[in-house]
Parts: sequence; C-alpha cells; structure tokens
Amino acid sequence: MRQPWRSGRAGLAACTVAVGLTAALLVPPLAAADGGPVPPAPAPSVLPAINVAVSTAPAPTAAGISAVVTPLLNKRLGQESVVVIDPATSTVLFERDAATPRVPASTLKLATSAAALNVLGPQTRIPTVVYRNGATLYLVGGGDPTLVRAKGGDPLAGGSASLKALAKAATKTLTTGKTLKLVYDDSAFTGPVLGPGWPKGFPSAGVVAPVTALVVNGGRARPRSLTRVQDPARQAADAFAGFLRAQGLTISSVKSGSKDAAATELARVESPPVGDIVQRMLTESENNFAEALAHLVGGKLLGNPSFAGGAAATVRTLSDMGIATTSVSIVDGSGLSLQDRVPVQVLADVLSDTALGTDPDLASIPPGLAVAGLTGTLADRYTTLQTLAGRGVVHAKTGTLTGVVSLIGTVQDAQGRVLVFGIISNKVPSIPHARETMDRIASRLATCGCQ
Repeated sequence: MRQPWRSGRAGLAACTVAVGLTAALLVPPLAAADGGPVPPAPAPSVLPAINVAVSTAPAPTAAGISAVVTPLLNKRLGQESVVVIDPATSTVLFERDAATPRVPASTLKLATSAAALNVLGPQTRIPTVVYRNGATLYLVGGGDPTLVRAKGGDPLAGGSASLKALAKAATKTLTTGKTLKLVYDDSAFTGPVLGPGWPKGFPSAGVVAPVTALVVNGGRARPRSLTRVQDPARQAADAFAGFLRAQGLTISSVKSGSKDAAATELARVESPPVGDIVQRMLTESENNFAEALAHLVGGKLLGNPSFAGGAAATVRTLSDMGIATTSVSIVDGSGLSLQDRVPVQVLADVLSDTALGTDPDLASIPPGLAVAGLTGTLADRYTTLQTLAGRGVVHAKTGTLTGVVSLIGTVQDAQGRVLVFGIISNKVPSIPHARETMDRIASRLATCGCQ
C-alpha cells in the first residue's frame, strides 16, 4: 500500500474528568491569531552539551543509588516499578520490579517517538493534497496532525501547514465562478477512530479527537474550545470549502469519498518534519500527534495504518533496536488506554539508547522532553523545597491516568554524570502525592554523586 508522505528538507529543528483523566490533560492550549493552537516551543536539552558515551564524570555505584532511592519509595507509589541506568556503560544501577509490565500512561509516547523517527525518518513531511478530475476536487489527508485553518506559519520554522494556504494554491489554476464538487478522502488511516479501551467521552472531554487522516486544529469544535468534534475529517473539509468559496469558487457539495485514480494533483501543503512533530508531542504530551504518528508507522512498516498496525509496528521497531519486548503489550500510540502494558525497563532503555547518541535518528527526543519547572508537562512541578534541586536539570516524559503516574527521563547528577531513570506506578492512592514522590527521587539523583 502506497503511503502519502515523502521526505523533505531538514527541519529538526487528574482531578478526574468524565472518565478519570487528570486535570493536567485538560488544560486548554494557548491560541494563535487564527484561533488555532500555538505549536509549543521545543524544550532545551541537557544531553547535546554532554557526550554521554565518553563521559569522564565519576560513575555512581549501585550501592550509592540504592541508598538515595530506597528510602523514598513508599506507599504513595502504590504498585511501583523503578529503574536507574548509567547510559554511558548501560549499567543498571537500581531496579525494583523493572521487568514487570505496567500501565505506562503517556510515557508510552517515548516508544511511539522512537518508532516514528526510525521508520518514517526525522525529516519526513506529511502532505495534505488537493486533486482534480473534471468538476470534482479531492481533498486527501495524509495524516498530518498539525494542520491548522490559517496563519500556520512556516512548517520548517516552528509553524504548521494551513488549509487556507492550500486553498490559495489550488485556486491558482481554477476559473473563478466555476461550480465544483468537493470530495474529502481520509482513507490513509483505517479501522476504528477511538483506541481500544478508550471511553467514548474522550473527544467531548477534550482528551483526544477521533483519529482520522484528515484533521484541522486538532479537531476542536471551536477555535479555543477544548471539546473535539466527532468527525474531524468532515470538519476539515467544510473549512476547506469555505476557503475555496472565499477565493471565488462555487462549491455545490461536500462529501466523503475516495480520490478518483484519474485525478491530477493541483496543490499540496506539508507538515513540519516528523522530528519536529515528535518534539512538540513529547513536550506537551499531545495525544493526537502520537496517534497519527503511530498510524503512519503501522502503514509504512506493516501496511496497516490503524491502532493495531501502529502498536504492532512500534513493538517490532523496539525489538529491532535490541530492546526486549516479550512482556510488551500495547494497543495505541498515546498511552491513553488502560490496556497498555509495558515494563519500565523497556521505556528507560529507549531513553538510554537516545542519550547514548548512537542512533542519530533519535536526536529529536531529548529536546522534546519537558524540563522540570520550566516547560511542557513539568512546567508547574519541582516547586517544593524537596524538589527544587531538580528544576532545569531533570528532563522527562510524564504520564497520568486514573490510578497511574509515571515519569521517565534524564538527570545530570552532582558529578556531571547523566543518568536515565524510570518510574511507573499503578494503583496509586493519590496522584499528587505520587508525582511529588517521583519528583523527589529525580531531584535527589540530581544532588547525589552516589559513590
């Protein structure tokens, strides 16, 4: 099956709601001038400044790490799995139930990121294309989750492709006043639009939009709305038809369908590079970005651009990276499903490989990690006396679902050694308390030489 993407120029640049997600997942994003979401700026990364592979900083000992971590493990974490790794030597310095499969929540996005970067390539761009055959125009979505209505800016400089720009490009070769039909084609993705185990209320709660290959402004019902529509593809097509009419065309109908094989391309716009999308996704834990990337990975690797295909392709990619996947069972790309099961060791290994820098395709992951106390999903954490030491030093991916808290990241210790840590806790009695405990652990690693 031919997939609609191509490589482009370099651009790497829960208070419970409805079904139990925390309020942290439901904070409205900032809005751009056109009402669309402002792409979050990639977080700075501690790793490029340090060559982890040849670090001469003193390595901590297993006994030293245990002396710091063990006293902080308590009932607040519920059923926890913990691991601390020295990526320079691939040494596991501490582990507790690290091989036990647990619900990972959004830390699963680390695996999705690795699969997208390895399979799609960090510089690949995802197109949205207009075709024509006679009096019919075809709007074909390629799976770009960053597409906006208007004023998207330069996709190669932190912006996004826009439907308005696509409409302007398409009408350059069309006669003003001509009556046309518009058919929208979102067949690049197949299967259900909601992931296995996802409650039907996710879109209305603003957690995630139905996953379709054609979507604009994240499927939001209104520009500054949190609620997502039930049919993002139809919404995008209607918006595009409006832009065509503004250009002087008459659009007599807007219908779902498949592109005619005889249709010829009129115009296209392309997403930011996949590497940039990964960075945005990780910093703000953007669920729709994750699912679109997973679907695309499933399509390219297995010819199955669906939830099932994306999950299977992600597991295969992890295995190809040399990471043990016998205990991995995933059903989506965002980690929203309580059916996902991943050992913390697996996700920490992904980040350890990334930190080591042996695979240049993974270079987009470190800048995407949220920075403690400063950016993304960690911006409002690391504010207590016990966690201030981790501010700016801890870079991590967070995860939160009902009864689930996770944190997997990197930290530079007091001796200058970069460590990878991972904590996944299930059946936590208190989400705020579990988060604080995890943040204390990461902060203690920051202040410890641990010899």
